[in-house]
Amino acid sequence: MKGLLRSLSLVVLIWSLGCTAALAEDRSLLPKYGPGAKSEAEQAADARFVATLEEGFGGDRQKAAQAVAARGWKALREGKPEEAMRRFNQAWLLKPDNGEALWGMGAVQGGSGRMSEALGLFQEADAAMSGDIDFAADYARTLGMAGAEAHDDALLQQAFARFAAVQQRAPQHTLNLQNWAITLFAAGNYAEAWVKVKLAEATPRRAELDQGFIVELQKKMPRP
Repeated sequence: MKGLLRSLSLVVLIWSLGCTAALAEDRSLLPKYGPGAKSEAEQAADARFVATLEEGFGGDRQKAAQAVAARGWKALREGKPEEAMRRFNQAWLLKPDNGEALWGMGAVQGGSGRMSEALGLFQEADAAMSGDIDFAADYARTLGMAGAEAHDDALLQQAFARFAAVQQRAPQHTLNLQNWAITLFAAGNYAEAWVKVKLAEATPRRAELDQGFIVELQKKMPRP
């Protein structure tokens, strides 16, 4: 397995260098490689990349796409959004209906403040990922961020509805409760934000709560 992962790293690196060298603008940093058709050289490089990864994973393109997407999530957790976008694009190239790749692109765009693009990608991923509770929580968070930023009550209400749906399925999903609280905070509803914080503080993963956010909430309203 380690040898396979080393080979994957080498293939991905070579493909990345080959594709981006000819580009004035690095389209690998744009979701789904951005608008416009690729050149014949780029298409040929893509075909070689896909064929090599398929061979490395015994012809299972789904497994190959999952492995590359996993590298994208790792990069995102490490604070490397550009690297993450490259990997999610590669996973999408392997399997365009890959919900994890679309979700990852949406997460990168949302983290960069490109909320309209983020929501479009989440919506596209929803059909494939609707059964994933973490995706559902992240989609709600992104809707909340977008609604708060745009002062769009309709988006905020969609976010609150999705937070509630996640809570019904997973009452102790810590980050869903925290993100619900953050969205309520952004909407100026500090009392209800405290309700969600207290619920989150009673969950098994309470150590993951953002204490900086709680400090900011206390500035607006002392803990009840």
